[in-house]
Amino acid sequence: MNTFFSLWRRFSRISNLKLHVLLCISAMLFTFLVNPVFSQTEVDNLAVVVNALDYDDWDITSSLSIIDLDEPNLKRAIDDEVVVIGDVPSGMLIHGHLAYITRFKPFSDILNDGILIVNLEQREAIGHIPIELGAYPQQMALVSSNKMYVTCDNAHQVHVVNLDSRRVTKIITDPSFNKTTGITILNGKAYVTNPAWEWDAAAGRSIYHQSSVTVIDTQTDTVLKSIPTPINTTGIVNDGDSTVIAKTTGDYNMISGSLILIDTTTDEIITTVNTRTTPGSIAINAQKQLFIQGGWQHPGLLIYDVPNQKWIRDRNDTLTEFAGGSGMVFGPDGNLYIAKPDWTQSGLSTLLVMAPDETLLKTYDLGYGTDKVAVVQLMPRNEDTNDDGFVDIKDLIIVSRDFGQRGPGITGDVNRDGVVNILDLILVSRHF
Repeated sequence: MNTFFSLWRRFSRISNLKLHVLLCISAMLFTFLVNPVFSQTEVDNLAVVVNALDYDDWDITSSLSIIDLDEPNLKRAIDDEVVVIGDVPSGMLIHGHLAYITRFKPFSDILNDGILIVNLEQREAIGHIPIELGAYPQQMALVSSNKMYVTCDNAHQVHVVNLDSRRVTKIITDPSFNKTTGITILNGKAYVTNPAWEWDAAAGRSIYHQSSVTVIDTQTDTVLKSIPTPINTTGIVNDGDSTVIAKTTGDYNMISGSLILIDTTTDEIITTVNTRTTPGSIAINAQKQLFIQGGWQHPGLLIYDVPNQKWIRDRNDTLTEFAGGSGMVFGPDGNLYIAKPDWTQSGLSTLLVMAPDETLLKTYDLGYGTDKVAVVQLMPRNEDTNDDGFVDIKDLIIVSRDFGQRGPGITGDVNRDGVVNILDLILVSRHF
């Protein structure tokens, strides 16, 4: 009942709402609270895949594909290249029914740097969050329902984005920032990787400086600490408890990569583990086991037990069937989803689904440069009447404004039955 009284107080401040609308809302909330039927919602289980290859000479444009994981026919399950991304996509974050995709255009004076917003239910691009030209946005992390951090490696910055206004509201800078790339958030702090590399054109190779992980207080947006790490620290994840795991790739030659385990209570390094290979993408499961792509020297998946600090599968015992993956993520079903890209014109990219017992469940045939993947349980979101990515009091106000109207295409007609009534209010409230 606390939900009812809280919403009543909020609505009582809105002077232009009519009494009958308030009574309708009261009836709606009472019905919602006592009738479990209204809380039943169908869920679509989807894999969202970024096809990152973008090459004009081949007439190939980066795009988004969506896979229905509940569809038994693997071909019918794929809605391939359903949304055009354009430019170079570098990261993806799913929040509710919206996908946020960072993208940039290297060596261009066209203002394309930013974040593309895609409505996954409507399967169309609905907006763009601009990032300063040449910043090269990379990875994103959700601080709260309305606040996002974005790493920008070319600008050596972290941008703070307000998701409601779809604008950058603050830019975090620090001397420790150097090619800011990976980011993860745990226990009120953001951990940002700094690979600290630069291209030496004369020598024709990359030069690596001191890498680090920068710690940011997410409430104040201030830097708390910089943790020195081995060279080329790129990827970073957390175990959902008290440990952050950063991955270094080394110099792709003489220096191998490593795993750095960081205690988030002290922000000190617990241990550094030499992988004795050049590790690729990483993903962590609910058992706090870290899965690592082994690179070209030792292709396949390595597995490291974070709590026990020991290898389950090292470089000499990889799961070779799952080699060559780029983006990886665990779904709520416990399966590991691996995007395996083809960077040629052949378009032979795939999405592999690995079961918890390390067997191959499914292979989805996709398009060009399948690079990143996210798994989402999508609920119907017609209740998001203003299409801002959230179902909140603003949507209730819109339905209340349109209450009693009849006809096609009314914004407040959530269930599309041609009339705005109590049923539409109920539909919004159950997703509040």
